[in-house]
Amino acid sequence: MNRFPALMYHRILSAHLPAPAPEERPWSVTAEAFARQLDRLAESGRVGVSMRDVHGMLASGGRVPPAWVALTFDDGNASDHAVALPALAARGFRATFFVCGERVDAAGGLSREALREMHAAGMHIGSHAMTHRFLTTLDAVAERAELARSRELLESVAGAPVDHFAPPGGRWSRRTARTLRELGFAAVSTSAFGYNDAARARFAYRRIPVMLGTPLARFEAIARGSRAPLLPAYARAAALSTLRAVLGERGYARARAARPGGAS
Repeated sequence: MNRFPALMYHRILSAHLPAPAPEERPWSVTAEAFARQLDRLAESGRVGVSMRDVHGMLASGGRVPPAWVALTFDDGNASDHAVALPALAARGFRATFFVCGERVDAAGGLSREALREMHAAGMHIGSHAMTHRFLTTLDAVAERAELARSRELLESVAGAPVDHFAPPGGRWSRRTARTLRELGFAAVSTSAFGYNDAARARFAYRRIPVMLGTPLARFEAIARGSRAPLLPAYARAAALSTLRAVLGERGYARARAARPGGAS
């Protein structure tokens, strides 16, 4: 297989950590479903890895092994530490956690101690900007501050370089890419839908979201790198991209927010 998947998670739901708002629930996965998904990866001989693992392998001239499945988590929710970390560690998996700076030590977010424990356990910490504002709605000065402040905070907490980034809401631009490179970021995990070339390093990688309604059979197909089951999702992603171009950022945001599960 000449492609690999990078999976995008958000919140892992449990009795103790439910979704705080109805619109966040579709972008979540229950703890039970998450455990089943990880078990299927392990049973099929696959290994959960971080985007640091993937990009490091490709940047050094290697290729992503067929068994590798990149696992990523956006936002920096408390469930990253309480639910995802022990589930990953129990199976010997790694993952990248893109943390929003303002969620550190905030209600429902990750504490500094939790972040340090995750890093010590082999998890990769990346930046998800400072305040989760869409970067395409900011001027150049505000955008740079979002990127720089988040990186500085996370590096001070984890005690390690933070050079991978995921844009809030998937919104970023050429200006964002220039600023990220100037700040020393190595790679971006985007919200662009699809697989990635297993033999070529990129600055921007595609991801495939895992959501509350993702059937286990579809999850397994994604892990295998199968394209056919994802054709409807490819078509939907293309339609949304066109809609964003037509409506503009603010009009697109209003249209998405008006639909169930649209406020991602």
